[in-house]
Order: sequence, then C-alpha cells, then structure tokens
Amino acid sequence: MESKIRSAVKSVIWRLVGVILLASVTYFYTHKWIQTSWITFLHHGVFLFVFWLHERFWQHIDYTGLKRKIIKAIIYEDILGMYILGVICLIVTGHVQTMTKITLSYIGIKNLIFILNEFCWDKIKWQTK
Repeated sequence: MESKIRSAVKSVIWRLVGVILLASVTYFYTHKWIQTSWITFLHHGVFLFVFWLHERFWQHIDYTGLKRKIIKAIIYEDILGMYILGVICLIVTGHVQTMTKITLSYIGIKNLIFILNEFCWDKIKWQTK
C-alpha cells in the first residue's frame, strides 16, 4: 500500500507526461495553439484529480502483477480518459472527426506509457507500506 503523498507525486508526474503528450497529439491534428492549449488545460485540470482518486481506489484492490496494470490502464485511460477527453475535444473543436483522431491517438499511446509508468513505480519503494 502506498501513502497519500506517493499517490500525489505519481499524479503530478503522470500529469506532466500527459500534458506533453496531449499537447503534441492535439497540435498534430489541429495545428492551432489556442485549441491545443484549451484541450490540454481542461483535460489535465480535470484528470489531476481523477488520477489521484483512481490511485486511492486501487489501494483497496488485491489484484497484482500484469493483470492489475492492464485493468488499471483500461479503466483509467480507455473508460474515463476516452469519454472525458472526447467531450472536451468536441466542445473545443466542434468537429467529431478531429475529436476522434485526437482521442484515439492519445488514448492508444497513453495505454502503453501507463503500463510502463506502473512498472517504473513498482521499482521505487519510496512512501510504500
């Protein structure tokens, strides 16, 4: 089990990775800095809190190993991430096609990075019980 401080640090680091990735993906499809900024700011503002809640929730689940990492990634990235990012992208861009491209690209890349992130944090024993 990890401490609340560890969950908070993981959340901040994960947001930084996500900000860079989402800004890159969004700008790739829109070529507009204002839309890129709004989508990135709104998504990561919401998900700073969502990730912390997600980490705290998983402190009470007994799954271990790769199975745990895959289930966490699916719930966080695919279910929560896709819907919330999709809504934000649609509101900001007004285009279903652009929303779909940004959301699917971002979620796909983030799934791979999320599992890598979990493996890295498993090696770091700071603030674990």
